[in-house]
Amino acid sequence: MKLYIVPGSPNCRKVQAVVHELSVPVETILVDFATGAHKSQDYLAINPNGLVPSLVDGDLRLWESNAIMQYLADAHGATSLFPRDPRRRIDVVRWQCWELSHFGRALGAVLFERLFKPLMGGQPDEAVAQRALEQFQPYAALLEAHLKARAFVAGDAVTLADYSLGCQLPMAALGRVDLAPFPNLRAWLARLDEREAWRATAMPTAMAQALEQAAHRSERGGA
Repeated sequence: MKLYIVPGSPNCRKVQAVVHELSVPVETILVDFATGAHKSQDYLAINPNGLVPSLVDGDLRLWESNAIMQYLADAHGATSLFPRDPRRRIDVVRWQCWELSHFGRALGAVLFERLFKPLMGGQPDEAVAQRALEQFQPYAALLEAHLKARAFVAGDAVTLADYSLGCQLPMAALGRVDLAPFPNLRAWLARLDEREAWRATAMPTAMAQALEQAAHRSERGGA
């Protein structure tokens, strides 16, 4: 089994966390975007979007991070991460869908403008970041209220939903996204940080330093 990633990618991290949770024997292959490896014919045969992560398991070529997470959990019998009971399972799927369509999309737009665009030498558009932040706030409030009565998103145990929703949030401070108004959300993140699988997949130091520099450039207006 081969997993294609870019170090520091939030979507890659949530898959890697599942790999660590399950102790799955996976060969990790780094895709070098700087050299255009993601647009090579060989890689596009695996993932026609030219994105990461991608999983190859025998003749299976699988892309989309949440689909990869679900496949790994099912293939390795991880019933706690991805319950078999239809109602519990669909709750996990619901939150993963919400992450892609709403919560993660809004947060990702803020982080792209304030971190990743300047990291790639682009000029951040603060107006776009502000609009995305305004969209993110009610989603964060919804999750805050949901977490008031539970330790994790889908109950008392970690599931795929937690790793999906948590993958971008460690960059919130760098992206000037204030989580102070959301104590339940922050407590939930702290519980995730207690898990070895989450700590083991933290962003590499070099990438974190590069993002910190990009954040400073963005805060100064791209100068």
